[in-house]
Amino acid sequence: GVRSLINAPRGTVLDRFSGEITSEITQHRLQVRPGLHINKTRFIGYLTHGCDPNCQLDMDRFQLVALRDVVAGELLTIDYAATEDVLHVQFACHCGAANCREWITGRLDPVNPAGLAYLAARPGRSHTA
Repeated sequence: GVRSLINAPRGTVLDRFSGEITSEITQHRLQVRPGLHINKTRFIGYLTHGCDPNCQLDMDRFQLVALRDVVAGELLTIDYAATEDVLHVQFACHCGAANCREWITGRLDPVNPAGLAYLAARPGRSHTA
């Protein structure tokens, strides 16, 4: 994860990033456009997922922007489905947000069999693909 070094009000550009653009999907690479991913950034590929994130990536301007006030030391979070069509690996989410999706996919990814089993086992939860 990545933590903020400063207090930053909503709308603050926390980072302007650059890196290597490639077509390969791997962990820590983020989608810039369909079929293109960025890697070798300082830290953007290490941002933590949150279903109610405090930041967003502007992939047109290559900026990390605060969605709400961020305090120094706070973990910076983005919603992976906001940039990724397909995740390198889907995973269970424990972010604790009221709107937590519990299983994280890319925005075009169907929930995989492991996710369906995970969600079906959650108390009070019914989920279908």
